[in-house]
Amino acid sequence: MRSAARMPHDGTVIARSRLRALLVLGVLAYAVGLVSLAVIGAGDSPAAPPIRAEAIDAAVLMTPAVILGVVVAARRPDSPVGPALVALGAAPSLTWALERWGPSRGTPDDWLSFATTFVSGGAWVFNLAGFVLLCLIFPDGLLRGRFWRALPWAYLAVSVAVVVVIGLDPVAYQDRGGPLPGSTPAPFGEAGFRVLDSVVGVTLLFVLGSAAASPVVRYRRGDDLVRVRLRWLILGAASVPPLLAVGWLAEFAGASVNVAYVGFMLAMVLLVPATVAIAILRHDLLDVDRLLNGTVSWLITTVVSASVFALVVLAVAQVGSAIDDRVGITVAAFVTALALLPLHRRVHDAVARILDRERTVMVTRVREFVRDVRDGRAQPEDVQDALRASLDDPALVVLLRVPGAGGYVDLGGNPVDTEPAPAHVIPLTARDSEVGALVLGRSTARRRRQAREVAVEARLPIEVSRLRLELRHALDDARASRARLVEAVTDERRRLERDLHDGAQQRILAVGMRLRSVQRRLRGAGPADRDAADRDAADRDAADRDLDAAVAAIEATVAELRRLAHGIRPGRLDDGLDAAIRDLVHDSPVPVDLEVAAAGTDLSEAVATTAYYVVAECLANALKHADASRVTVSVARNDGRLAVRVTDDGRGGAQDGFGLTALRDRVGALGGRVEIASPSGGGTTVRAEL
Repeated sequence: MRSAARMPHDGTVIARSRLRALLVLGVLAYAVGLVSLAVIGAGDSPAAPPIRAEAIDAAVLMTPAVILGVVVAARRPDSPVGPALVALGAAPSLTWALERWGPSRGTPDDWLSFATTFVSGGAWVFNLAGFVLLCLIFPDGLLRGRFWRALPWAYLAVSVAVVVVIGLDPVAYQDRGGPLPGSTPAPFGEAGFRVLDSVVGVTLLFVLGSAAASPVVRYRRGDDLVRVRLRWLILGAASVPPLLAVGWLAEFAGASVNVAYVGFMLAMVLLVPATVAIAILRHDLLDVDRLLNGTVSWLITTVVSASVFALVVLAVAQVGSAIDDRVGITVAAFVTALALLPLHRRVHDAVARILDRERTVMVTRVREFVRDVRDGRAQPEDVQDALRASLDDPALVVLLRVPGAGGYVDLGGNPVDTEPAPAHVIPLTARDSEVGALVLGRSTARRRRQAREVAVEARLPIEVSRLRLELRHALDDARASRARLVEAVTDERRRLERDLHDGAQQRILAVGMRLRSVQRRLRGAGPADRDAADRDAADRDAADRDLDAAVAAIEATVAELRRLAHGIRPGRLDDGLDAAIRDLVHDSPVPVDLEVAAAGTDLSEAVATTAYYVVAECLANALKHADASRVTVSVARNDGRLAVRVTDDGRGGAQDGFGLTALRDRVGALGGRVEIASPSGGGTTVRAEL
């Protein structure tokens, strides 16, 4: 049991040791190739100067792949990709040295020169060794199955067969003008050689095709990470077959091998290694799906546009020689320009369905949901479920910011107690302000890019959800404010009723009773008594005293009613808001800096009264609770509205209570708004806009 438990660890150690051995072998092969080219270039052969140049080219071209392979092997010691990248640079290095060794010796009379010359004709096939190995093992080793495990050996065998068959080609010998002495040692004729050449060529194509099919099979079987890495390989390797075909055509047209295949070699030793290293080390560095889709789309668009251009030029040329060539080229360019943009759009959509299918399906689902919301078949609050299904992230949450909420709320309007992790948050913005956030259940750079893209597509239902939630909050606040106002009015009515009953009403009743008493006494005297000159002086004095008392009571009642009325509306508002506020702050025990600009007397009664009470409430809070040493009051007109600001330098930390809540209700009843900023220890600022 204990030995069985150690087996995975032992297997890992063996795998790492083999990978290190392959890495060292590849680096040595690369070094041997460069040294061989340098030695050949330093010889006395007439071919030495060009070979010296090729040695420099090899060092420049092959070194990036080898360096990247070493870096990948150091960062990912369990990955076979590092040795494969080294092989991608080492194989051409050895092949070039082998191809140049025989011709550099002048004549193939000795067996070594003969062997190298014999092999050099077909050695080109080993240029593909690194590429084939990379296709077979990328990104995590060979595929399971005997066929895939036998494929590297099959490539090696067919490559040797290619070298032998090309070495036996009759045209390679002196009797047919070739560099090898004598005639071909093949026991069959030229017809038999052609058949053998065809069989070996077809077998090589089958092996290369199978190697190229390995990433396709792996893509269908792999998980998301494997597929992303394979897309990077496809992005780099997609240029290899076209450039190889261009090289064949260029060689057939008479170009030298070095010129014909320069693009192919650059793709093999620079572009492919770079994309492979990114796939292993930083697969989420860029949006590879979009890169791949855009590259292939523009490639197809370019080819089709060139074909359209050529066909138009050919068609114009067929019309007749009377048309100038410049006219034909101009017409072709015009037609191509007209077709370019719609052609690219259609090609891009078609390629996206194949190469970027995941993103295409994702965006399509969101767009269908947005269409259903627009047509009334779905509710905008279902956007969270739609995004979860699109991104395949059941833990995704849509959060919104609603004015006055003080933080995030969910789609139901419930406050979110805990702040989400920043690495999982995708901010949602509109007009440079944050309106919400997407919180991902799984966060990678790739998923964040996808989430940003679908969030843009879903901005309509998200914004509608936020506005509807804000409207519901506003309606709830309006209902609560109305209820508080009704309750406050009821309480105020009861207080007035109590004050009137206990104060002014009792005085008025007392005055009435006094007057009634005087009336009875005056009515009780007869006509003779009234005409008599000796009316009782005592009765007159009593009546005068009662009347004086009644007048005094009426004056006191008037003063009491004025006091009650002053509690409802400040009397100084009759002289304007400016005068009322100055009178309010006149007796303040702390200094008040007052700035009342353009308040004027043309304000409505409701606005002036509300502004007065905003200042009064804020000043009272600053004096009673804030322990302030200075208060600043500012009242000004702003775009047709009245802006009131009261700032103190007190202890801060003000919270909504009866006074501030009533203040919000007063201002809200007029359609205004109140903002309160009161950091602890930083004073309090109240802004009201009416």
